[in-house]
Amino acid sequence: MLYHLTNYKMRLFSVFILGLLLTGCLTEKPSVTNDPTQAPPRTELSQDSKIFLGNRLFSEKTCITCHAIDSKHKAPSVVEIMQVYKAHDADIVAFLKGHAKPIVDTTASQVAIMQDNIDGFLKKITDEELDAIATYMMHVDELSKKQ
Repeated sequence: MLYHLTNYKMRLFSVFILGLLLTGCLTEKPSVTNDPTQAPPRTELSQDSKIFLGNRLFSEKTCITCHAIDSKHKAPSVVEIMQVYKAHDADIVAFLKGHAKPIVDTTASQVAIMQDNIDGFLKKITDEELDAIATYMMHVDELSKKQ
């Protein structure tokens, strides 16, 4: 009888271990990939980083060619543009994506040039980059006062 009791405990123990193994295998675990081409997820940029990136993109995408910071050059200045957008609580990103009409006083030729730019290189930049440009433009008047 002692043999049967010990054998029973061993079977019970085996069933318990098997149950643990099965439940451990059935739970989903995050897969770890060692793919060197896959970039790790990036956290959201800080406001200072957005302003820095926006400033760089504003130059790289040649926006600065027509839009000076605080004086009219070939087109309205960034400060002037943002004063109008802030006053109308308008979305500059929607305009840059081509989803909104310009609300700053401009000529038909300026609108045509800006539309060409939107249809060209602005369509090819990411939402994060557009957000950075908008953040830079929103704060450019504060930045120009610090200099």
